[in-house]
Amino acid sequence: MQWQARQLSIEVEGEAPPVAVDADKLSAALGNLLSNSIRFSPVGGTIFVTLSPQRGAVRIDLQDQGPGVAAADRARIFEPFFRGEVQPEGAVRGTGIGLAIVREYVAAHGGRVELMPHAPGKGAHFRIELPHVQD
Repeated sequence: MQWQARQLSIEVEGEAPPVAVDADKLSAALGNLLSNSIRFSPVGGTIFVTLSPQRGAVRIDLQDQGPGVAAADRARIFEPFFRGEVQPEGAVRGTGIGLAIVREYVAAHGGRVELMPHAPGKGAHFRIELPHVQD
């Protein structure tokens, strides 16, 4: 409902092999990333989700068109209770635990999450890589 109220588009592309995960935990991790993207995206923007198989892993990229993460915040963005410098105008400040939860849940699956480099003002780009068993 939040993305519809902000008139956002969500584009999902790609395919990936099945991965054995705790569906609730992975849903919570992806939900936190998506919630942040919705919160920071401009009205009428697009959020891009790309799935791709990698050697022994599945990659999930999530990119938005918001202001991105301030350079000063990048090193601490996954710390519990850390809230970044750039906040949406008029929005209630978050608790600062969402990205820490993402990191913990992804790590619990043997994976990793990282904030990818981006040009200022070009949105945030998070990447999750989860191992998968090859047939």
